[in-house]
Amino acid sequence: MQSATRTFWALAAAGAALWGAPQASAQDIYKGKTVKVIVGSAEGSGVDILGRVVVRHLSKHIPGNPTVIANNMAQPQSIAAANYVVNVAKPDGMTIGSGSAGLFSRAISQPNIRFSLDKLTWLANLYGATVLFWMRSDFPCQTIEALKTCPQRLKFAATARGSTGYGLAPEILKESLGLKMDIIYGYKSSSIPLAIEQGEAHASGGDLIGFFGGRPKQMLDQGKLKVLVQVAGKKAPQLDPYKTTWIMDVVPASHKGLFSMVNPMIDMARPFFAAPNTPADRTAILRKAFGDLAKDKAFQDEVRKAASIDVDYVPGAEMNDAIKAMLDQPEDVKNRVIALLASGKKKKKKQ
Repeated sequence: MQSATRTFWALAAAGAALWGAPQASAQDIYKGKTVKVIVGSAEGSGVDILGRVVVRHLSKHIPGNPTVIANNMAQPQSIAAANYVVNVAKPDGMTIGSGSAGLFSRAISQPNIRFSLDKLTWLANLYGATVLFWMRSDFPCQTIEALKTCPQRLKFAATARGSTGYGLAPEILKESLGLKMDIIYGYKSSSIPLAIEQGEAHASGGDLIGFFGGRPKQMLDQGKLKVLVQVAGKKAPQLDPYKTTWIMDVVPASHKGLFSMVNPMIDMARPFFAAPNTPADRTAILRKAFGDLAKDKAFQDEVRKAASIDVDYVPGAEMNDAIKAMLDQPEDVKNRVIALLASGKKKKKKQ
């Protein structure tokens, strides 16, 4: 009897101790820890610039103020970063991926991608891109209509087929608008302005950050080039002074479905994500941290200074909905987008 009584009171004491013990708080989870942001690009790119500004400001918005550091993985279109977060990093909320719009186009078109877009834990998007189609101002044909019948074929300098701004968008523009244009792949983005200036190519693309933050904007101001078309889910106010055509105002109805699939990729051009199966409490902590970061004036000011853009925040839950809508497009639309991602010519090497 005494033994049973002792057992009862021992169990009761243990239960009371467990009940009275404080539950792990958000601060307990992250205090003294290191959060790694895996930046899916080389140093100095638009993805890297924004990613490093995030690293400098994110800690103060995470309870416990962990150390936040950046690691670059420079495989094109942020694929290495996504593969690392999904297949190597622990799903513990201590590793965050930072990607580009090309992450979406590669994920739907490459059979060797080792992750699914709808399985990633989406935290936030901080920039909605605008893809540009810009060209030399002395090319013989200067309008969309003229480029359809131009006696000289336009040479478009591009990087990789999986790129949204240099590959997918121009391929769809070429097809949907009937442009007489050769898209020549194999350029480094940093070498494209020189190729345009030297007349090796006549036109190129990319996004608004790269354009306004580099040599192309100077060439625009010097009258050496023009921006012909902008591609995105909405018009960019920065382009209003240049009277640039918005693709949705001119694309034929037969091709609007293609842009309905591509525009979400462009509108979520700087996505941040964690591994699949990240615990719900840590997902909630990180999503709130990014939401608070997006409203942080010091962060907004540094983004404007470093990248000449405004923060364009999309919550992780809304990203899930947009990605689902993109993946739920009719099979013929998805197949056509995939086919366009696989088309194009390689740049010939100089002898």
